[in-house]
Amino acid sequence: MAKLIKILLWITLILVIIIALAAILIPILVDPNDYKEEISQQVYQQTGRTLSIEGDIDIAVSLPLSVSLELGKMTLSNAKGFSDKPFAQMQGASIYVAILPLINENRMDIGEIKLSHLKLNLIKNKQGQTNWADLAAAKAKDSNAVSAEKTTTKADTTANMPAIHVAGLNISDAQISWTDEQANQTLSLSKTNITISELIEDTPFKLKFSTHINSSNPSITGIFTLESTPVISLSKSHFQLDKTSLSFDLTGKTLPGGTNKTSLGGDIIYNGKAQTLDIKNMKLTSYDMTVNGLFHVDKIDTATQYNGQISIETFSPKTLAAALGSALPEMKENTALSSADAKIIFKGDKDKITLSSLEANLDKTSLKGNAVISHFQKPHYGFDLTLNQLNLDYYAVKAEKTSAPAAQTAAKKSTATPKQTSTAASKQSSPVFPIETLRQLNLDGKLTIGQFVAAKAKMTNVVIILKGNKGLVQLAPLKAQLYKGSINLKSTIDARGKTPKLKIINELKNVQIGDLLQDTTGSQEFTGAANISANITTSGNDNDKLIKNSNGTAKLLITDGHINKLDILDTIRKADALFKGRKTPTKTQESNTKFTELKGTLKIKNGIVHNNDLSSQSPVMQLTGKGYADFPKEYLDYTLKIKLLNSIKIDKNTQGNDYKGKEFPYTIKGKFSELSQEANISKVLEQEVKKKAEKEINKQLEKKFGDKFKGLIKF
Repeated sequence: MAKLIKILLWITLILVIIIALAAILIPILVDPNDYKEEISQQVYQQTGRTLSIEGDIDIAVSLPLSVSLELGKMTLSNAKGFSDKPFAQMQGASIYVAILPLINENRMDIGEIKLSHLKLNLIKNKQGQTNWADLAAAKAKDSNAVSAEKTTTKADTTANMPAIHVAGLNISDAQISWTDEQANQTLSLSKTNITISELIEDTPFKLKFSTHINSSNPSITGIFTLESTPVISLSKSHFQLDKTSLSFDLTGKTLPGGTNKTSLGGDIIYNGKAQTLDIKNMKLTSYDMTVNGLFHVDKIDTATQYNGQISIETFSPKTLAAALGSALPEMKENTALSSADAKIIFKGDKDKITLSSLEANLDKTSLKGNAVISHFQKPHYGFDLTLNQLNLDYYAVKAEKTSAPAAQTAAKKSTATPKQTSTAASKQSSPVFPIETLRQLNLDGKLTIGQFVAAKAKMTNVVIILKGNKGLVQLAPLKAQLYKGSINLKSTIDARGKTPKLKIINELKNVQIGDLLQDTTGSQEFTGAANISANITTSGNDNDKLIKNSNGTAKLLITDGHINKLDILDTIRKADALFKGRKTPTKTQESNTKFTELKGTLKIKNGIVHNNDLSSQSPVMQLTGKGYADFPKEYLDYTLKIKLLNSIKIDKNTQGNDYKGKEFPYTIKGKFSELSQEANISKVLEQEVKKKAEKEINKQLEKKFGDKFKGLIKF
């Protein structure tokens, strides 16, 4: 045993002497600078490029069996056909490698790697070729050759891979330039510094990266920084980047608002063996808007699946729009678009994403529900959403003030005739339906709104079922409570053909028209409980054509109401006074037309509404009527037959003719904005005069000639 120990000690001593001699003699006996030309020739043979080594190459071997290498200035020429500017250039580099741990422990110890003043010039020419494609091709060729020789599996390679210990990496003052001659774009990264602390497998290390950005197209300048605490395990195919944060501080005319400061942080974990990716504690801040997130991805290389959640912290859309350089128009409500936030929980795969929980708030409006998007190549949208309330008037744009002189001047400048103006307006009218969008639309959804307000009209308990498939869009139905009544609307837009077609089936039940008009117009010109059903079809893609091409039928029944502008009694009083040469009475009495029932049927043809069976009942009169309303021309021509059930007074003290039981025509006609009303009582009064004259003449004849002349005269 003693002899064996002695032999081992001698062997160890001999090895130490050999290593010591190598450390002393190799740097003395071998000068690597003698091989500069041979190295350059090898690079040229492999790449066709010239490698210039201007500085010295220093190699040092030290105990216990380690090698250090220092390089001076080096330049690699550009690819053929590109500029004479070098492809890569470096002022200096140094590296240290310990060999003994690799032999004894399958561990590679590398000292701090230093690179100084690295310059890299990347170019894509007008033909789309890059000045590094030849290097990539050569590398691929070598890689294929090596792969053909090797028979070990990927798992074996990973298992035999040595652990790596790097003392650090320091790249200082590097410059990278990118020129795209096809896009006429240049991008440069200058003052680039990369620092990595001691790198030991399965142990956290520090990573810092910073650079100055200068881009020509788009024109942007700024600073980019990245910091992280990674953990790398090559043997386990596990990579983790904890406390990762990157930031941009950019300036440029093409940026919204001219400047942008963006920061993104979080923890990133990749597990190659389990094929998973996790992003935790994600936080994105940009333009005063903060987004938090959490992501998980499974089966990355096979059937990818993912899930996570995103939350947007409370922000002001108005302030955000201003920061983006797109200030919103002034709205009637100063507080509109002042507060918003959202939270989304999602999951999906390569062909489907499901928003299992969607919550969003905008001012006083809250949205909750879920949605699904599937078949991304031809997307199908499904949703079930609920709004507590939606007030479109709250977001109405404030009307611009126009001075009277300016309005008059504008009116004077307009010399087009009404026909010309109408034609011009028709040609300039924007499309009502987005045809191409409708043809691509594939959806099936439900929207519920607690309270909906538009143009001051209010609806509650609104339920909308919306379906769309390749240009056929159905609103089937829209149901809501409307002013103590209800509405049930079904409509279809068919955009599959050249001209879109529209069909509307609408039913109103017991809707209080007066309350509706009070909210929308500020007055109750028409009151009553309305029951209206309509079935209308039309075609076209502008308002004029949709009105002109309207066809269909409608029925109406309105009970217990009045029509302010249809002042039949007052018109009769004025006609009576005019016929008798009296002073026109003032409106000291009730000035509207009341009714207990108003009903009729409507036929619509080419935008013209015809009615031949209008009838109305009231304590004062009976009314029947017929006529038409020409909506394309905005013209009304209607004739009523009035039959009074009681006498009326001219004023408070004067009793007029007794028209009780009498029937006479009443006409309403003119442009919608300039309607005129006329009660034709002259025929009734003429008949009254004739009857009186007839009675008086017959009375005188009977008195003078006896009964044989009784009732002889008749007009």
